Amino acid sequence: MCKFRRMKKISPIASFIALIVLSGCGLMRETAFKNDGAELWTFGQELSFFSKYGIDAVLLGEGKSFILVSPSWQGRVFTSTLDGSEGFSMGWINRDLIALKNEDLRSVHAGGEDRFLIGPEGGDFSVFFRQGDMHSEENWLVPEAFSQEPWKVEAQNKTQIKLSKETEFQNSKGFTFNVRAEREVSVLSRADIGEILGIEIPEGVRAVAFQSLNKLTNLGEKEWDPDAGLLNISVQSYFNANRKSRVFIPYRDGDMAKLGDIVRDNYFESGALGGGSRLLVESGYIELKTDGNSVSGIGVSPARSEGIVLSYDGANNILTVITYIKPSGKPAYLQNSWQRVSSPFDGDAISVYNNGPMARACPDDSFYEISTHSPALKLAPQKSQFHLQRTFHFSGSEYDLGLISYKLVGISIGQLRGKAE
Repeated sequence: MCKFRRMKKISPIASFIALIVLSGCGLMRETAFKNDGAELWTFGQELSFFSKYGIDAVLLGEGKSFILVSPSWQGRVFTSTLDGSEGFSMGWINRDLIALKNEDLRSVHAGGEDRFLIGPEGGDFSVFFRQGDMHSEENWLVPEAFSQEPWKVEAQNKTQIKLSKETEFQNSKGFTFNVRAEREVSVLSRADIGEILGIEIPEGVRAVAFQSLNKLTNLGEKEWDPDAGLLNISVQSYFNANRKSRVFIPYRDGDMAKLGDIVRDNYFESGALGGGSRLLVESGYIELKTDGNSVSGIGVSPARSEGIVLSYDGANNILTVITYIKPSGKPAYLQNSWQRVSSPFDGDAISVYNNGPMARACPDDSFYEISTHSPALKLAPQKSQFHLQRTFHFSGSEYDLGLISYKLVGISIGQLRGKAE
């Protein structure tokens, strides 16, 4: 399924005709760019918004399950729907930013359900901070190729698209990376979902799912090594937050001396979740309140990760499941924490960020972000590495969503409703 077959391209004009036709019954609200708590836009409203502001996008899918991918925005999956134009728009999008285009795109969150990003974000070999700069929000800059430059469409059909970008950038040690980034995004059928997750989807549950296969190639003349700095691949996923949204990360139980901490919460300068009970560590899983009201970030190590993370929007009855392919062995992972750490190769496989009013970028927007990360990439010239992430959305009765969650990770609907406050 991961191997891409070269296919006949669909005209971008034809894609936009399909986009506009599908959006006909959901018109954009002229004065409301923001995501207002639990109130979600419909997919039709989102498509009208993209059409109105001339935002490059390609519609992929069939039936009532669609995703919206933008080559101009680095091939990111902006959003998806499991019920056609009338269905919810699943991804969080910074509409002010992409409509008005009045910000430095390297220093703000544009959003989207699935975007290719390189790392590490923090640590001594960060690619988000210039050499000599303090690791703070004021100096945080995403490399241009992954934040504001368009990507080339290599091939596409009605359910798949493949894109690429060649670029170079420096890390905070001054080492220059010359890379080719490639990205294949595919919509998954209902049968694919059941087979991949190993479950039977209840008849009354609507679903949409897609995967991104992300590849990085070393185009330079030198091998990447721990002295000059290594890279990793991250996939970031932005979703709408409200007071009833929670993230759940199953973890591997075991001796702390062997597996390390269950959860890390020292991602930013503050190095804390602000007290209270927003973060709970239960038997077998971690729960984080993701309401978009408090800046916080946590990480889970590869030794603890089970390769899966869930989120539940209790206000809209949406269960989201994200999985990634865990590599074999015990490879090193790069640190994403902005704080100084003793080991730069003891990083996380999964991280979660909850936005809040104290954030410099997007302080008024309610969103949270789930990211999965590849191991550190020690690539010789012309060598490559992949990172595969899959995203699944389900909507239906609480009972049916609870069945899916319990079959996957043993978390019941009562637990999905959450205890974190």
